[in-house]
This record gives sequence, structure tokens and C-alpha cells, in this order.
Amino acid sequence: MLPINDPDVVAEIRALHEEYEKALVQNDVDTLTRFFWDSPLALRFGVRESLYGAKEIEEFRKARSPLGLDRKTFNVQIITFGVDCAVVTLEFLRQQHHGRQSQVWRKFPEGWKIASAHVSFVYETYSEQAAALIDVPMENAEAVAQNVQRAAMIAAPLLEFPITDQNEAAPRFEP
Repeated sequence: MLPINDPDVVAEIRALHEEYEKALVQNDVDTLTRFFWDSPLALRFGVRESLYGAKEIEEFRKARSPLGLDRKTFNVQIITFGVDCAVVTLEFLRQQHHGRQSQVWRKFPEGWKIASAHVSFVYETYSEQAAALIDVPMENAEAVAQNVQRAAMIAAPLLEFPITDQNEAAPRFEP
């Protein structure tokens, strides 16, 4: 049976993860690149990007702005399977955004590498998500949410009106 959460392996992964986190907030691209598996099979799904292969991941890191990378991590969970496979998950806060991250680590002859990673934000409301997607700061999320609710109430009777094949389409005006 495969040992799960061997304390020595968990400690090794925790130390590597802490080193990775430090490199991330310092935008140490060389170190971050070394952490990822150098393979076209490596992948990283980010907030706004889907990166396939080590080269795409490295290019993304090099082009990324070094500003605003500080974050507070919490709920860090490490699960190891045997002595050569681990999963690290966590939540983070960055610039008032709540996010989550997961990484699959695999031990290769050259050492531990991240084979797969995922980063996403968690939004409380549709309005917050929409604002983030178009990079528009939302000053008063509560007021925006109220306006969306009002618009939904106004539209409800129209959306509830049954439309069948028997309904005639409105006439079209052609000059």
C-alpha cells in the first residue's frame, strides 16, 4: 500500500512550496521556471490564461508585470502519495481578491517539479467577477449588486412570458 502523508515527504514539499511562494511574490522568473517540469506536458491554468508546456509557462512569467504579486496564503494543504507525488492546495488574498491554487508535484531524477498548476479567483457576486474580467474597479459592490437585482426584477415578467410556435413575430420595418 502506498504511504500517504509520510512526514518526511510532507516536510520536503512544504519547504519547496515556501521557496516557490517566495519566488512568486518576488517575481523570480528563473526560480519559478526551475520549479516547473520542463516538458510540453506541463500545464498551468491561471486566472486569465491556459498555458500548455514549459515554454508557454516561462513566456508568461517573463511577460507578467512584477507589480502587485504580494499575497497572503492560508489553508495550505499538502497531501503526498508515496515518496514521489504530492498535491499542494491553498487559498490566498491578493489585492482584495480571494483566490485558490492547486499544484501537482512529481519527483523526477532531477528533483521535485510542478507538473500541473491551477490558479483562480473566488468571487462573492457576479458583479465582482464581471468587474474583474474587464479590469474595472468596483467602488461599491453592494450598490452594484442591488442594481443587478432591480434589473432582474424589472425583466422577470418579460422573461416569464411563455413563447410558443403560435406566437407571431413582430413585423419588421423595411424602408
